[in-house]
Amino acid sequence: MNLKLLQPKVREYLLEHLHVNAASFLLKSHPFDSISPQELTQQLVGLQKARLKFEPLFVNDQVIFPPKVNLEQTSSWSTATYKANLFHGEKMIDLTGGFGIDTSAFAKAYTNTTHIELNKDLQKLAVQLFTAQELTTKSYAGDGLQYLTESTSIYDLIYIDPSRKTDTKSKAIQLEDYEPNVIENLDLLLSKGKKVMIKTSPMLDITAGLKQLKNVCAIHIVAVKNDVKELLWILEKDVNEVIIHCVNLESQQPDLILNHGDTASIELSEPLDYLYEPNAAIMKSQAFGHLCEKYGISKIDQDAHLFTGKKSTDFPGRTFIIEEIKIYKPKDIKRSYAKSHRAVVTRNFRESVQQLRTKYQLKEHETDYLFFTSSMGKPIVIQAKKL
Repeated sequence: MNLKLLQPKVREYLLEHLHVNAASFLLKSHPFDSISPQELTQQLVGLQKARLKFEPLFVNDQVIFPPKVNLEQTSSWSTATYKANLFHGEKMIDLTGGFGIDTSAFAKAYTNTTHIELNKDLQKLAVQLFTAQELTTKSYAGDGLQYLTESTSIYDLIYIDPSRKTDTKSKAIQLEDYEPNVIENLDLLLSKGKKVMIKTSPMLDITAGLKQLKNVCAIHIVAVKNDVKELLWILEKDVNEVIIHCVNLESQQPDLILNHGDTASIELSEPLDYLYEPNAAIMKSQAFGHLCEKYGISKIDQDAHLFTGKKSTDFPGRTFIIEEIKIYKPKDIKRSYAKSHRAVVTRNFRESVQQLRTKYQLKEHETDYLFFTSSMGKPIVIQAKKL
C-alpha cells in the first residue's frame, strides 16, 4: 500500500482525469515518480466506481482503493446500509470482510465490530478505509472461520459473504459451491452468534436454500433500482417461522413482507383499468398470491406475471393505466402501431422485444408502452401509459 497516493496533488490529478478511460490512462506519462502508472490507474478506477456505487468513499480523500475485481465483488453503499439497519447490538464480526464496505456500515449499528479478511493486501486497505472513516473496527488478516473457532466471544451478529466463485465452477449457484462452505459450518456459526447473516447471490434458489440451511428465520431479497443484488439469509437458534422481505432500494416503492408458510390464492382476470408490473425482488420471491391478496388485484394469466385492477395503488413495482387491448393479430398491430414511439415489454410471448421492435419499427418512449403478453391463454397487446 503506497501512502503517497493520499497526497492532495495526487487526488486533484485523479479528479481531473475522472472521465478518462482507464486503459488509455495507464499508458499516459504521469508526474509522480514514486507512484507507478498501475497504482495510479487502480485509484482512478476506484474513484470511478465509488462515484456511483459508494459515494461517501468518493468524497473521502483518505481512502485507497483496491483492484477493480475487489470493488466489483463488494456490496454497494445502499445495500450495506440496508443490512446495517436491520439489527443493532454490542458485538458483530464480519468473517469475509473484503474491502470493508459492509463492516463500515455495521460499525454504525454495533459498539464493537471485527473485520477478518484472508487476503493480506486487501486487509491492509480495509484498515486504511476504517481509519479514513474514523472507525474503531478491529481488523485481522486470516481465515474467518478459524478465528471464530478460536474466539471465546459470543457475537450479537455474525456476517459472512462466501465467495460465489470457486476453483471448480466459474459461478456458484448452489450453496455447496460457495467458499467457505456455510452448510458444513452451520453448527459453529450458530454456537457463536445470536444471529447469523449469510449473503448469497440472487441466483440461489430460495426453496433449495431453505432445505439446506437450518434455522432460517428471515430472507431479505434486496434489489436496487429494480435489479436484485443479493439474498440475505438470517439464522437464529430458535425459529418458528420464515419471514420473506422483498425490498427495492433507491425507489419509493413499498416493501412486500410475507410469511413463507402462509398460502394465498392467485386470482385471474382479463385486463381491467390498471396494469401492474411487480419489481424484481417480488418476481424473485414468486409471491404472487400474497401480492393479489394484499393489493386486491388479479393476474392477467397464469404464465404472464402481470397484474390488473380497477384502481391506482401504491404498488411495489410499476403502475400503468390501460388505454387499449387488442388480440394479437400482426396486421392489426402493424396498422395501429408501426413506426410509432412505444416502449415494449414482453411477458409470456413467443417473440422477443428486439424482434417486435424490428418487426413493427417501434422507437423508444418513456411513458407510452406496448405489452405483448397473454390473458386467459390468448396472445394480446396492451397499450398503456406509465403513471
